[in-house]
Parts: sequence; structure tokens; C-alpha cells
Amino acid sequence: MKILAIRGRNLASLEGDFEIDFTVEPLLSAGIFAISGPTGAGKSTLLDTMCLALFARTPRTDQAKENNVKLQDVSNEQLSQSDPRFLLRRGTSSGFAEVDFMALNGHRYRTRWSVARARDKENGRLQNPRLALYNLDKEEEEQGTRSDLQARIIDLIGLTFEQFTRSVLLAQNDFSTFLKAEQGEKASLLEKLTGTELYSAISRQIFERNARAKEAFDLIQTRIQGIELLTDEEENDLRTRLAGTEKELQRVEKAKAEQQALQEAVRSIEQQITIRQRQQKEAADKLVHATELLTVARHEYEKGVEEQQQSETRFKSLQQEILQARKLDIQLDAAIRDLSHSEQQLKNVTLRKGEAEKKYQAAVLRRRQGAEEIARLTAWRERYKKKERIAEQLSALLLHLDAASATRSGMEAAVRSIETLRQEMAALNKQLSDLQQTSVNKQQALKRAEADYRNLEEELKAVDAPALDKQIEKLRQEREQLLIEQARLEASGNIKDLRGRLQDGQPCPVCGSTHHPFANQVPVAPVSALTLQLQDLSNKKETYVAHTRHLTRLQQQLLQLHKELADSEAACKEMAGKQQLAASRQEREEAIVKEQSTLLTQSLSAADLLFGNSEWQKAWLQNPETFRKTLTDFARQWHENTEKLHQLERQESAQKAECESLASFLPSLEKQAEESGQLHEKNRAVFSSLQAERKKLLNGRSADSVEQEYIRRMEELKERLKKLSATQTEQSGIADQTRGIADQIAKDLTEASADLLRRKAALDKWTADYLDSSGGEPLEVILSRYTQEKTELAFRLRTQTENKAKVSGLQEELNVRRTESERWAKLNELAGSADGAKFRRIAQGYTLDILLNYANVQLRELTRRYRLERVPETLALQVIDRDMCDEVRTVHSLSGGESFLVSLALALGLSSLSSNRMRVESLFIDEGFGSLDAEMDALESLRTQGRKIGVISHVQEMTERIPVRVQVSRVGNGKSVVRIEN
Repeated sequence: MKILAIRGRNLASLEGDFEIDFTVEPLLSAGIFAISGPTGAGKSTLLDTMCLALFARTPRTDQAKENNVKLQDVSNEQLSQSDPRFLLRRGTSSGFAEVDFMALNGHRYRTRWSVARARDKENGRLQNPRLALYNLDKEEEEQGTRSDLQARIIDLIGLTFEQFTRSVLLAQNDFSTFLKAEQGEKASLLEKLTGTELYSAISRQIFERNARAKEAFDLIQTRIQGIELLTDEEENDLRTRLAGTEKELQRVEKAKAEQQALQEAVRSIEQQITIRQRQQKEAADKLVHATELLTVARHEYEKGVEEQQQSETRFKSLQQEILQARKLDIQLDAAIRDLSHSEQQLKNVTLRKGEAEKKYQAAVLRRRQGAEEIARLTAWRERYKKKERIAEQLSALLLHLDAASATRSGMEAAVRSIETLRQEMAALNKQLSDLQQTSVNKQQALKRAEADYRNLEEELKAVDAPALDKQIEKLRQEREQLLIEQARLEASGNIKDLRGRLQDGQPCPVCGSTHHPFANQVPVAPVSALTLQLQDLSNKKETYVAHTRHLTRLQQQLLQLHKELADSEAACKEMAGKQQLAASRQEREEAIVKEQSTLLTQSLSAADLLFGNSEWQKAWLQNPETFRKTLTDFARQWHENTEKLHQLERQESAQKAECESLASFLPSLEKQAEESGQLHEKNRAVFSSLQAERKKLLNGRSADSVEQEYIRRMEELKERLKKLSATQTEQSGIADQTRGIADQIAKDLTEASADLLRRKAALDKWTADYLDSSGGEPLEVILSRYTQEKTELAFRLRTQTENKAKVSGLQEELNVRRTESERWAKLNELAGSADGAKFRRIAQGYTLDILLNYANVQLRELTRRYRLERVPETLALQVIDRDMCDEVRTVHSLSGGESFLVSLALALGLSSLSSNRMRVESLFIDEGFGSLDAEMDALESLRTQGRKIGVISHVQEMTERIPVRVQVSRVGNGKSVVRIEN
């Protein structure tokens, strides 16, 4: 990975655009260069610019640990003090940081971080920063979100922010501190420099996991201890007591069964008596009901016999009328058949007649329409006879017309393009003229602004601002002193009296002076004079401040005018290029028009031969598509009409014969219709006469229905009488049976009452005997006591069994937890600790060994005298002095130059450690250098390693020893500029 260029605008003290390009001289061939300038000028801002462009972070803003502290921006917005947007220079509306670099894949890339204020105003709200990534070799921009692009940049350079700040940006002072620090402080520095925070986290995780595992083991053990178990003796005693209780309970339950049997016998007799009493009442009710039904059945039977006799008499009187009705019914059936036959015959004849008339009329109409269509088509062909040739040769004609249309369209498109290009050329000429005039105006404005800037600068140089401030302060103090004195004199009457008594030549009783200048008056005039002088000087100071502000605005205006002038000149060049491109395109379009015009003439000439003239071209030119469609439609219509005319001529003779045949068949159908109508009217008259005569007999009802109604009525009466006779017999039997049942129920009730008295006496005797044997304690109380005792004993035994099962299950889990706790305890003993220090020291020991290996490689390049080693079992360092027979020396015995060499080797070792999978060709070392010859020799030796090294230092002797310098110089008002010096 290699840094190719650093650019930026309006960042911290660097106002406007600045650039450090390592691909041009003198930085291109410089192996080492200095970044120099006074403290606070902005040297470290250049490195912040590089970090902003690559990672949107800087080492300095990351060191702001109190992120909950908010600072107020110019827009009154509260921002975290670690927000990198604070690097945007106050008084500017936008800024950016940009870096060109060579990626691991060999391509050149440019990354740009930019930030702006709302509405491009200096007091606008800070917007979210933007990140862009460009592939300079492919000339294309990478797409993606800000996080996607950030991940892409890390992948291209192969370094995270932390790795970058340990391998490309080296804070050399950290290694000087690290070299001689105590072990605890060294562990903290080593963790910060090498990024071994992970091992502290692992150590803390081991400690926490061990605590959790032990807690889980203790929890299971506590649960087991909390489960109560009985001893074997207690458990056996419970089982013996339970057996005795169960035996007594069986005896009591047997007695309870005897009691329940006697009680059940009493309840059974009582239930039987109740049932018999209910049955006795039901039998009485049933007897009453049967007697009532028997009386009703006898009355209804007598009434049915009388009705049967009346029906037989009425039917005998209707026999003669039924015979006459049957004869008329036979005659009516014959008349209905004749009427229906004649009606159907009339309908058929009428239908055939109507169909024949419709067919005849339709045939006549078709013949007339055919003749009219033949005449129309014949006239149409005669009218368009001259265009028959077009219809017959349509295919060839359309071929020429399509070619002409395509050529014409191409030519028209080219003409439109030429016109557009001419308009574009005119617009470009006008724009170029405007841009040239704008450029001239910008140059004049720039000259005026430079002149104003020089004049104002000369005026400000003529004013000594510090001396003016001192003079104003001196006059203000003198004026205040006189005012205080004047006020004291006016407030004190004694002083006035003393002054009145003063005499020239006589000593003053206060100060002893013989000269009394204020004996008769108060010095007011000097205060007024001082006030006027102070106002005059203050006016001069305000004028100086106003001129200074105006000078700053002029400076910003000059920068803006320079930028606008450069933009205007670039726009002029771009506009001239557009003019050349438009002229070239116009020439190509004109050549196309000429070629298409020749092809169009050829196609139109070929079409003229087929049309026989050129008059058609006028209509075609107006609308080629419509003209083509008209030709196609005419040819199709010509062929269709010709075929239709031939078909109609063939159909004409057949239609004539059809009309004559239908006309000869119509008279016979009319005669048949007339005869059928007369027969139908005759049959209708006969049917009406018979129908009127039949309605007079049986009220129009049929004889069969009258006979069937009589027979049905007689059958119903017979069935009714039969049912009434059966009902009488049934109810008489039910009444007799019910009387017998009632007598038996009364006998059963007498016997049951006597049995109930005997069983109650037996129950009372058993209860008295049991109370005597149990000492007067009721059976229910004894049964309840033994049942409760059995339940309690069984519950305690069941709980004992369940607790044994729980302890067995928890014992298995306890074994698993014990194994896990012991495993974590061993691991915790090796590497676990609450603060993460134990494993961190182990890892830092290994990391320090690797770092020392890299550092010794670098140290051999700087000097072969020394080698770094770790003091065994510690993080302390010692130096092996090869020139002193490998004497072991403490690092505190090294001189200043020796300490620098060792510290630099450590810094370079960390760079190699952090970038061991790639080659870092750019290295920036921030601060910590003096002017020792050993330091310069060491830095000079780094050139041979192929790295470009930037050294930040404010020491004058150091920067003078390095020929190529990036000079950061102050220009006043907190502003600095960047220059490359050689």
C-alpha cells in the first residue's frame, strides 16, 4: 500500500485548497521529507486529512474519551466533541479530505470524505458527511452505501484504522515512553500499540464463565440439600402405622356397610310404598277416563248407523240421471276428437301457407338485391377501369414506395439533425462568447481586488497595533485615576477647607509641599482632554479592526476569484471542444443527406414507370403511409369486387327458377286453408250444443265421480262403525282390568307398611348396640378419623418416594455441573481474571517477543551494536551490547541517541507487525525528534528500504538537515498555507 497524494479544503487551520502530491517532484524522488512548521500551524492536520479520507476518523478526535460532552456549533447544534466534522474550518460552508493511493491489487484509487453546511451558508447546519471512492485506472466511481465503501477501502489497503495508525502513522513518543515504562504502564501501552485488547476480553470471559459454572454447581447442590428425606427407621415406622390404620379402617368400613344395608332396606320399603301409592292414584284416574271414553263411543256408533241408512236412500234416487250422463259423455268425447283434429288441420295448412309466402317474398327480395349489386359492381369497375394496372402490379409498386419512404425518412432525420446542430453551434458560440467575456470580467475584478488588498495591507502595516493598544490602556488608566481623585475631592468638605487655607510658601499639613497648584480650583480640564484623546485613539483602533476584517474578506474574495477564473478558463476549453465535435457531426449528417437524396430519386423514377405518370408523387409526399394504405385498400377492393361480381352472375338464374316455383304453389295452399276453416267451425257448433246439455245433469259432474264418492262415503261409514265397536270393547276391558289392579295395590300397601315397621326396629337396635360397643362415639366420626390418618401417612410415604427420585435426578445433573465447573476452574487458574490482566500478560509476553523480533531486524539496519530482549517472566526490556561482549544493559543506561535508535526500531517493528501480510511503502512519524546526528543517520538509512518517510518536527535544526520539506506556515487570523520546498 502506498500513499500517492493528499488533498483537502477548509480543514482546521488550513483554509482553502491544499495538496501534497508524491507523484511529482521534488517529493517523487525524495526518500525522506520533513513536515515542518511552528506549533499549532497545522502539521498534524495533514495526517488528519489522510485519516479522514480513508477512515472518516482521526487519531486526535478518537482520543476524546468524554463522548457524552456536547459542544456547540455555529448553527447552535450540539455535537459530540469526538465528531470529525469539527475539523471543518469556522467561517466556511464546505470542506473535504482526499487521498490517492496504490491498492494491494495494483490499481490506483482516490477516496474523498466531504462535509458541507445547509444551503451552502457559513452558519448553516452541518450535514452528514459523504464518502466517495474512484478507480483512477478504470475512470469509474465505486457504488455503494457509506459503510459498503468504507469496507471496500479497508479491503483495498489491507489495514483497519487501528492497524493503519500503528503501521503508517507512528507516534514515536509512545515508543520512547514504552521503552522505559514500568511493567504495569508498559502492559497498558503494549495493549494500545498492538491491539491485544481481545486477550483481556477473553481473560474476563473465562473468569465470568468460571463464576457462572461454580454458581450453577452450588445451586444444584443447594437444591439437593433443601430436599427433606426420612431415615429408613422413620420410613419403616410410617409403613407399620399405615398397615395398622388400614386394618382398623377395614373393620370400621365393614360396620359402615352393615349400617348402610339396614338403612338401604328401610329406604327401599319406603320407596316401594311411595310407588304403590302413586300407582293407586293412576289406576283410579285411568278407570274414570275409560268409563268416559266408553260412553262417547256408544253415542257415536248409533249416530253412524243412522247416517249410513240416509246415504243409501239418496244414491238410489240418482241412478236414472247417471245413465243419461254417461250417454252424453260418450258423445262429447267424439265431438272433442273431431274438433281437435279439425283445429290441428287448420293450423298445419295455415302454417304451410305462411311459410310458402315468406319463402316467395324472400326469393323475390334476394333476386332484386342480386340484380342491384351486379349493377353497382359493374358500374364501379367501369369507373376505375384505368386503375386496373395498379391493382395487378401492386407488389412491385409497394417495393419501390417502401424503399422511397425509408430513404426519405433517413434524409429528413439527417436534415433535422443538421438544423439541431446549427442551432447548437449558434448556442455554443454565444456561450463561448459569454464565457470569454466572463473570464475577462473575472480578470479585471481580480486585478481590482489585488490592488485593494495591497493598498489595505500597506495601511495596516503603517499602524502599530500593540503600541496603539498600550497607549489606549495607559490613557484609560490615567483618566480613571483623575476621575477618582475628582470624585474624592468633591465628596469631602474638609479637603476643600484645607485647600482654602493653603498659602504659597507655607508647607501643606498633609504632604509638606510649599507649592499648591490646586489650592483654589479642581483640575477638570485634564479629564476632558484625556477623554478626547481616548476617543480619538479608540476610533483609530476601531478603524484598524474594520480594515483587518475587510482585509480577511478581500483575501477570501481573492481565493474565490482565482477559483472562478480557473473554472471559467476550463469552461472555455470545454466549450471549444464541444464546438469542434458539433462541426464534425454536421459534416457527417450533410453527407448522409446527399446519399439519401440520390436513392430517393431512383426509387421515385421506378415507381413512375408503374404508375405511367408522376402525378401520384404529390399525394405520396403529403403522407406516404396514407398513400400506401390507399393503394393497398384499392387493390384488395378491386379483387374482391371482381370475384363477387362473377359469383352474383352465377346465382341470378337459380334465383329466377326458385321464384317461379314458389309462385305456382301458393293458390292450392289458399284453397286448403279455406276448407279446413269451414270444417273446424262445424265441429265447434256440435261440441258447444252437447256441452250445454251435459251441464244440466249431475251439476256437470262425471257419473264415475258421483258413484265413487258414494262408494267412498259408504266405506268410510263402515270403517268408522267398525272402529267405534272396537273402542267400546277395548274401553270396557280396560275398565275391568283397572278395577282388579286397584284392589291388588291396596293389598300390597297393607303388607309393605307392616314390613317397614319391622325393618326400622332392626336398624334402631343395631345402632344402639354399636354405640354401646364403641363407647358412645358415632360411626361416622371413627370412619373420618381413620380415613384422614391413612391419607396423611400415605402422603408422607409418597412424598418420600418423590424426593428420592428428585435427588437421584439432581445428582446426575450435579455430576455434569461438577465436571464443567472443574474444567472452567482449571482454565480460570491458567488465564482467567476479573480485570483481564492474567491472560493479557501471557498474550502480551508472546506479542512482545514477536514485536522484539521485528524490532531487532530494523535495529540491525540502524546499528549492529544493540539487540533488544525481554527480561524473562516479565514485560521489562533489556539491551544486549554486542560491542561489550554481549553485555546485558538496562534500557535506562542508554544515551539520548541510543534511546532514539531503539525507540525508532520499536516503532518500525510495530509497523511490520501490523502489516505483515503486505508491504507498506509510506510511513509518517509524528513528533519526538531532536537534532542528534544519530537520529538523522538512522532516518537516512531508512531510504534504502524503499519507503517514503514523512517526519513531523518543529525543531529547526532537524528540518534543515532534510532537503525536501512540506512547510506549513501561518499567514495570520488562525490561517496557514502549505508549500513544498526543496
